[in-house]
Amino acid sequence: MRKELPLILAGIILVSVIIWWHYDSSVDVKIVEINAPRTLGVDTIRNDNMNEIELVIQNNESKNVEVKIETENAFVDENGKSADTVIVFGYNGYHYSNYISTQDKISLEPGENRLSLLLGYQVTGEQNVHIRIVNNEVVLDEESFTVDVLPPELSIELDYNLESIGELDIYNIDVYVLNNGLGRAEDVETTISIIDPETKEVVVSESRSIVVPAYSKSPFSTWKDSPDAVIELSSGKNSDKSYMPAQPVFKGKTGEQYIVKVTAVWHDQVIEKEILVPENSSMTEVEL
Repeated sequence: MRKELPLILAGIILVSVIIWWHYDSSVDVKIVEINAPRTLGVDTIRNDNMNEIELVIQNNESKNVEVKIETENAFVDENGKSADTVIVFGYNGYHYSNYISTQDKISLEPGENRLSLLLGYQVTGEQNVHIRIVNNEVVLDEESFTVDVLPPELSIELDYNLESIGELDIYNIDVYVLNNGLGRAEDVETTISIIDPETKEVVVSESRSIVVPAYSKSPFSTWKDSPDAVIELSSGKNSDKSYMPAQPVFKGKTGEQYIVKVTAVWHDQVIEKEILVPENSSMTEVEL
């Protein structure tokens, strides 16, 4: 037993040294300020600096210190899973001059260091963002803050203009999906339907997926100077004109009326609007 005692003591000392080395935070590096937005739109692509964290780190050592910036919930994917973000440098109004992953080490100079990290979310709701400064697997400092991620606020703009050519009354229909919110709306499933008001039968329809950035509006069709749908009414024979690239297109007789209905769906937002053509006498808009 006496022979084993020095070995036991040496083992205890060695373990103590390892634990002290692992948890020693004698490196004097602190997070002194975090400048971050408190609200952000879902799927926001850079708008000035609204999707950046400005991280101010004070290195009180007399030499450079290599650290990793670990983050949680700075980037969250559509499944609600946190992903690594990046540290960015030199934005000139169009792009960054450089960036590095938060998996990489960065050298902090003595004194104040300012870093910009990107935020990005594909889900809405409150996100708790956590930042850690790590040196040799030791957490030197850590801070948290919350970001409220807001959805888009969608509505529909639906109108038409009349063009009369001989026996033909041509109703050119224009459709826009508007976004009055901070969030960007990706993959908005938008459908234009032309409906017989008596039978409620959809006589023709067309669907497509569109993108509506924050505080903007997007047309149903990307074709310039083309209506999004056409109704041709004739007092005689209808024309052979296809009206391409406009879709949908319906041809009927003078005196008939049709409901034009637009539905836009983004996640749990369902927006509907309809007008009666001709005679814009009925208009409804519903959010479910």
